[in-house]
Amino acid sequence: MPGLGGQIAMTTDGNACETLPGFAVFASNSLSEVREHIARTYCPHHLSVARRGERLDAWLNHKRLNDIGIGAMTYGAEVSIEGIEDEDMLLLMQPLAGAAEVGTRRGTVLSTPAIASVVNTRDLKRMHWSADCTQRVVQISNRALDHHATMMIGRPLSRELEFAQEMPVDAGNAHWWHYASLLSMELSAASGSESRAVLGSLETLLILKLLESHPNNYSEHLRPQPCKIAPHHVRRVEQFIIAHAAEPVTLDQLVDVSGVSARALFDGFRRFRGTSPMAFLKAVRLERARDDLRQAEPGTSVTSVACKWGFYQFGRFSAQYRKMFGELPSETLRNLN
Repeated sequence: MPGLGGQIAMTTDGNACETLPGFAVFASNSLSEVREHIARTYCPHHLSVARRGERLDAWLNHKRLNDIGIGAMTYGAEVSIEGIEDEDMLLLMQPLAGAAEVGTRRGTVLSTPAIASVVNTRDLKRMHWSADCTQRVVQISNRALDHHATMMIGRPLSRELEFAQEMPVDAGNAHWWHYASLLSMELSAASGSESRAVLGSLETLLILKLLESHPNNYSEHLRPQPCKIAPHHVRRVEQFIIAHAAEPVTLDQLVDVSGVSARALFDGFRRFRGTSPMAFLKAVRLERARDDLRQAEPGTSVTSVACKWGFYQFGRFSAQYRKMFGELPSETLRNLN
């Protein structure tokens, strides 16, 4: 088995953190062992060495968070990858050296240090990596992408998200890879609950920026629109809700805070926020409950979190939570553990 010293591939800006050397998963020249580790981390597949007699010198560094996995890997030989199974995720792969040909049901991408590939595992059919190819790979769950897109658009998606399969690594997309590098750096230095909160924020930022900036079949609805400035009474009530979400809040209170009639308050929220004041309160509380579940200490229960945020009908809480986030609160807690 080769040593790990060769795992730090320097990028154009000299930042070794992008290959996550502190999160080694394996280093091996065994075909079966390499295939097993890669399948466990990404997708089951068939792996073969392209040139007779050539020997693998593979390694993988990887860390999985809640909705995103980030890592770097190489095979150390020219390889072909086929029979790739769908694991319900989007893969963003940027060669740091070498090249990879990525074939999907939508066409073929030749990925180089100048062009990253953006492919969904449901479309992925085959890949061919050059012997000198080292790639950093960001994986994002389709569930998380769908959830954030739904929240941004304000309605359920009517068809599957499809992204452009090529992402030029140029000034237009440099910010996204910069955020990915920040996530890698934070992972390398992470410790304690404060770091977990930062990592969660960076995860969300990566997903939102990808949806906003990389062309996809919902880009028209996901790109930032010219801002409609809500009336002061709407913003005042929003600020009150955010500050007092853990306390009992009534509609009469919100009307008093707004300084306008209940009808004017409802009309303002409908026109500028597409919702009602109490629905906004519920959404804030559900988001806070999700944050608590994703950062829960051992022994935390779903019931205690639900009660903290004013949900006392637990079946209804679970149903509303699943509708908003695509999973049960118990699943969020179990995924953390």
